[in-house]
Amino acid sequence: MPYNHHPATVKPLRPFRLLRHHTQTPGSIHYKTRAARDAAAQRWADHDGHVVVTELWDATHPHDFANRGWAVDGLVAPQQITVTLHIDNVYELYDTIETTVTMTIPVPPADAGSDAYDDWAYEHIFAETGTGHADGDAGYFVRITASTNPDLVGRTFEFGI
Repeated sequence: MPYNHHPATVKPLRPFRLLRHHTQTPGSIHYKTRAARDAAAQRWADHDGHVVVTELWDATHPHDFANRGWAVDGLVAPQQITVTLHIDNVYELYDTIETTVTMTIPVPPADAGSDAYDDWAYEHIFAETGTGHADGDAGYFVRITASTNPDLVGRTFEFGI
């Protein structure tokens, strides 16, 4: 009997799936409903910082060896990222105090020169500066040392002086 290179494709019990970034396991996860898949895709995108591909099984989609009836129906981008900040709190009347904080925040606007980006930085980065000293001038120097979005690592922010 000859070898069949294109096995018969049967409708899966869970017709919705997501595909995670290729270096993570598991690479694909199957779901019974679109809503469950989409919610999980957003959680994975936020957790990993990578776009997640969503697919559905479609009887009209070609059933060749490569796709076996699966069709891409969307991409889910991260809405949240995790960052680690190194903060130098420099005070006129006190010693400099270094702090480090890891937190989950919304993804920043793409245009780093925009007002929206400045608003994001003040709301989410500046909010982590300071150690409670209220008298005298102060400057806060922040560097992102780790992030689920590698493009942000090394970015710096200055507030105050």
